[in-house]
Amino acid sequence: MKVGIIGTGGIAQLHARGLISCGHEIAAVADISPQRAGDFAQKWNTVACSIEQLLKQKLDLVSVTVPNVFHFEVAAQAIQAGHAVLCEKPMACNPAESAKLVQLVARHGQPFFAGYMKRSHPTMQRFREYAARIGTPRSGLVRVYHPFPLHMWGWMAEQLKKDPQSLRPTVFNDGVFVNSGSHMLDLLLWSAGGVRRVLASRFQRHEGVTTDTAAHALLEMDNGATVTVECGWLPLTGVGRRENGWDEVLELRGDDGLARLFTTWWDRPETESPVADLWHEPTRQTETFNAGPVDYFAKEYELIALALQGQKVPLATVTEAAAVDTLIYDIFAAAK
Repeated sequence: MKVGIIGTGGIAQLHARGLISCGHEIAAVADISPQRAGDFAQKWNTVACSIEQLLKQKLDLVSVTVPNVFHFEVAAQAIQAGHAVLCEKPMACNPAESAKLVQLVARHGQPFFAGYMKRSHPTMQRFREYAARIGTPRSGLVRVYHPFPLHMWGWMAEQLKKDPQSLRPTVFNDGVFVNSGSHMLDLLLWSAGGVRRVLASRFQRHEGVTTDTAAHALLEMDNGATVTVECGWLPLTGVGRRENGWDEVLELRGDDGLARLFTTWWDRPETESPVADLWHEPTRQTETFNAGPVDYFAKEYELIALALQGQKVPLATVTEAAAVDTLIYDIFAAAK
């Protein structure tokens, strides 16, 4: 594939590594900062240009890796220019923007993928198979805690004082729940179906910072199960399955079994890999699956290449990404 990348921040580096590792070409890059675009282009042996120039090129895919608040604007331009698009998550910052992207994709007919790259990992796909075997669903748990030093909240507060636009709040507020929790909400919807209603939610914040420190919600699923959601950036470094601060779990419990997914640091594919397990009551057996080290971004681009050839892949569609955006919005609304 020939791929153009718009946005050259930290996440774009991982996209570039994934692309190159599976033999694809970075045809061009663009960024609002010509300096950043030039540095990125030099590192990855490609060319830098404006967004308008990039969108005029003949490309197999445009990857949108700009900050969250600009996802809608840039993705819409790429769709209207006739490109297949991979847009980092969350797809947009409110359900109205998400609905517009759904309409644009339907109108222009080009493939669209949302960057919930955890779906690309074989262990996540096995967890989904396990979730289908738990019988009548009863309850679930989404737990997302990542290590975050306390002093960083003070830094964020200072940044807001200096430049209120640097961390400007959106409808979602660009904090832990959106940046960390959205991946697990996507896996929840993918594995357990839709959410009927948000029963309760609450957000915690540090003084002077609009972004959330921790979030909690209680969901009623379409299938009748009740799911607890807890998410936070806390200064805890020795917790989680590997006792390295990463404590991320998706658990679904039913009459016939318990399916669990333990994720790991996604930017350390060489050393860490997620694990899925199932307790199956009818057979009274436990199954465990670990696919081993997988570069999420390389796998994501491998699947996109297959999708562009007409194959069905487990990546998030524009409609599925819109469902995640709507759930995030509903949880924020319930907290008010």
